[in-house]
Amino acid sequence: MINILTTSDDTTRLSQIVQMIGECGNYRTTRMAGKPSLLMERGDSLDAFDVLIVDASVMDTSELPAIGKLCHQHARVTCILLIPDASPQTLIEAMRAGFRDVLSWPLDKHSLGEALLRIENQRAIHGGHETQIVSFLSCKGGAGTSFIASNVAQAISDSQQKRVLLVDLNQLFGDAAFLVSDEKPPSTLPQMCAQVDRMDAAFFDACLVHVSDTFHLLAGAGDPIKAAEIKEERLEWILGVAAPRYDVVVFDLGQTLNPLSILALDRSDQIHIVLQASMPHVRAGRRLQEILASLAYPADRTRLLLNRYTRHGERARAALEEVLGMRPYQVVPEDAENVSESMNHGMPITKMSRNCAVSRSLLALASNIVSQAAGSEGGSVRSEPLLSRFFGRSPAPKLKAM
Repeated sequence: MINILTTSDDTTRLSQIVQMIGECGNYRTTRMAGKPSLLMERGDSLDAFDVLIVDASVMDTSELPAIGKLCHQHARVTCILLIPDASPQTLIEAMRAGFRDVLSWPLDKHSLGEALLRIENQRAIHGGHETQIVSFLSCKGGAGTSFIASNVAQAISDSQQKRVLLVDLNQLFGDAAFLVSDEKPPSTLPQMCAQVDRMDAAFFDACLVHVSDTFHLLAGAGDPIKAAEIKEERLEWILGVAAPRYDVVVFDLGQTLNPLSILALDRSDQIHIVLQASMPHVRAGRRLQEILASLAYPADRTRLLLNRYTRHGERARAALEEVLGMRPYQVVPEDAENVSESMNHGMPITKMSRNCAVSRSLLALASNIVSQAAGSEGGSVRSEPLLSRFFGRSPAPKLKAM
């Protein structure tokens, strides 16, 4: 899968381009509204992308030298120019600036698809890096979503020897950082979004909690009011730059569906719904399942994770399986003592009590996530991003506990 950055001064055209990219294949796309020269201020962030698509329909010709400098500074990034007039002189100037392909507007889907396929094949020859993205969300508070997401992320890093980033997108008092570390986060997601224009690799690294050499964490807002200040386009840039640096990115989405969590879901290879074996979770789980289906997320990307399970929940579990039409991908048993001790100490449960039943379940889940990623590499086809499919729609409603 290739990572694509698309830039345009026209936000409507930008959305149209992203939509067509989604129709062409399985690609992760990041948008940047504004002049391409603004990328000069973002240091080495461009290195995270494989393709830069520049919409020149309303671009000043004075921008070409800046783009040329960008192309030469980041030689591994393939640059594509979209222009309304592909005259010979324009083609010559574009090639001198460093563009590999020049496509005319209105954009032809076939031409764009062929250009992206050539880049993807070339990248495969040179052994491109793949990032697996996994989201955890629930439909009721207290389901244990943050505990599961943070501990699974740590387990993937430790037991599977993968570089892992945990992003706390929980809009309600996100505290995932304190479940696996006693370190105070140097920055939070809203703070990073506010300074995204100066973000390069060093700045990004300085904002993270380094739980270990291979497990990093981007702390959540910790305050719903601050969380509301996160801008969608700024979060999209951070995710586009951050994801290629890791083998696995894990999102803790909590229980809210909004444009920010949808941005994460659009990029996710696996979506884990965290529920408990109780009738309220059966009803709310069905509602969440219907919402995800209405947003056109394919069922084969959705997993049911049953948390805090006891034998007394067999009847509710049977009802859950019948109503949702799916069996649990993983069952995490109830173990209040060990889980409470882990949370109170801010230490991953697999480090505090590796042989307890909860640890064994989470280690198994970590292994399954990684093996699933290895088995589907090159063969999965992600559906067109929701923000492209529903361009122009109103924001999704928040999903509240019942």
